[in-house]
Amino acid sequence: MPGRGDWLRSRPATALLWAALLLCLLLGAAFVVVHEPVVQAPPLPAEPLTDEQAAGQVVDAARQIVTAAHLRQPAGGYAFLSCKNADEPPYQAVFHLNFELPQEDWRYLDDVAAIMTAHGWAPAPTMAERFGHKLTKDGVTSVLHRRDGGADGGVLRIYGQCRNTGDHRDDNPAWTEVAF
Repeated sequence: MPGRGDWLRSRPATALLWAALLLCLLLGAAFVVVHEPVVQAPPLPAEPLTDEQAAGQVVDAARQIVTAAHLRQPAGGYAFLSCKNADEPPYQAVFHLNFELPQEDWRYLDDVAAIMTAHGWAPAPTMAERFGHKLTKDGVTSVLHRRDGGADGGVLRIYGQCRNTGDHRDDNPAWTEVAF
């Protein structure tokens, strides 16, 4: 008496199994040949910025904001800060700007942020910022808030891109004042 599993060993069943296996292999090979994965080149590192270019990013941004928002009594300057640790490249230029706020207008910083937005700045993701605005434009980030300890002053910090590879460990002077 033939067993129940004997039909698998018959010639038609074996031929059918081999045909199914061969068809799967052919379809798999065709998929690999037709669906060639797109290999993307790794992104090229951004071109390094010279000291003048890095400073220009933040100085130009500060001047544009001061002019567009008509900031009162602006005063500030920039320095190079390491993006990596205390003093190794790459560096970024960072501009610190202080200005006076009108006493009667508590929403003045909102108006300044709206003016910046109208000039191409976009709100940036905010983390651990207090009562201010964080905006970005062309890889430059600005943080706008009230001055600590005084309701009559505002602070604008502008951070350039981390693309300056110069050695700024011994800059003298480390701080460069900018006239407005």
